[in-house]
Amino acid sequence: MLIVGTTMMTVSMASIPLCNALWALAIVLAVMGFFMGTIDTVANVSMICIYGKDVSPFLQAIHFFYGVGAFLSPMIAQPFLLNEDCSPFISNETIVLFTYDNETLPASTLAEARAMTHIDYAFLIMALTMVPVVILTFTLLGRKHCLRLLGGAPPNREEKQNKEYESMEESDGRSDSDRIPKNMAQIIVVTVLSAILMFLYDGLQAAYGGYIYSYAVKGPVKFRKSDAAYLNALFWGMFAAGRLLSIALATKLSPSFMLFCNIIGCTGALLLMLALRYNHVMLIIGTCLLGIFMSSVFPTTLSLTEQYIHVTPSTTSFLVFGAAVGEMSMPVIIGHEFYRAGPTSLLVIGMVLCFVSIIAYMTLWLVGLTLLKPDTTPGIMVFFTKCMPKTVQKMEGENASLVNQNVQYYSRMHTSPIQSPDDQDGTVNFIKKEAESSH
Repeated sequence: MLIVGTTMMTVSMASIPLCNALWALAIVLAVMGFFMGTIDTVANVSMICIYGKDVSPFLQAIHFFYGVGAFLSPMIAQPFLLNEDCSPFISNETIVLFTYDNETLPASTLAEARAMTHIDYAFLIMALTMVPVVILTFTLLGRKHCLRLLGGAPPNREEKQNKEYESMEESDGRSDSDRIPKNMAQIIVVTVLSAILMFLYDGLQAAYGGYIYSYAVKGPVKFRKSDAAYLNALFWGMFAAGRLLSIALATKLSPSFMLFCNIIGCTGALLLMLALRYNHVMLIIGTCLLGIFMSSVFPTTLSLTEQYIHVTPSTTSFLVFGAAVGEMSMPVIIGHEFYRAGPTSLLVIGMVLCFVSIIAYMTLWLVGLTLLKPDTTPGIMVFFTKCMPKTVQKMEGENASLVNQNVQYYSRMHTSPIQSPDDQDGTVNFIKKEAESSH
């Protein structure tokens, strides 16, 4: 699936410059979107299958490169842009010259504008950058196939680890059903709540990244167009940096605590920008904070879901579908309100989405408590134990298991008067023999 997805992505990207009709471009973009979703789903499922419960930092790493791509792609395309509004050409309006940031542009017809632009090169460059990915995917698959044919395939790492974990659980007297009850209703609730979180934040990410330029130019702060373009790049740069930072944090903090910080951080950033919407500096700071805290919501939610339930390919597909629906619908909704109610509606709708996400997160966390082993920490303090480093939690779990094993396997050392029936028969026979010999 990865080979097919990456190959079709390359072909569809290279085919975009060849589209001379709107219907042809729509078909190519539909094919590209389908295989983008395929790659996203298969990549996430593969990471979960390989790393299991320890998948969190690896998911953060793979999504970090998504952020890098979102940050670098506009930079690759920018030198080939015409920087001219061609909508008057399409609507058959008569215009001779256009100005863009006090620069006079000579295009007067649509054909002339198409001849002056070199945007085709940007799509071809992006298609060429995908070719090494296709080659590497073919190489991995070919190597695996050759090892199977030669009969010298190395043992599968995850299968070996799963066997070790199963043997450890059997020796400890626990099974997977003790940790995760097989209750379909709970599994559905966790999946739906996780999909809602991805729907909200992927939609907010797409909408804010698409409309921050328009808000900065037309909103209360009235940025210049050049400064607004830098603000847009700043958002995606902080988005990539936040995912890079999350790789290290995911090795120390639990997904539930990281997701809580992400949601509170996004809410605080939007609240500051809305309360001080006439302040230029606050818009810049809020954009940076929003990019950092929003960056790791998707991989952290996926990691948290994997802790509560067994994530199957169908579950991952549903979660990715929820995120894709958010990316598709939220820009349309916010764009409609942006031009109907004003630019400030971008921040207002963002705040509403954050408050809804807080409710969804708390519900998910409460449901998740019923799917995990009971914690001895009372009340609300259960939540704050989630901020402990994973090594500390692991050591506490090992100590608890050692105590249980001591009670289970060495309790006879402290209860020597209680003997088994065989031992009692042997003791009685020994006493009888001693009595007979004495007589």
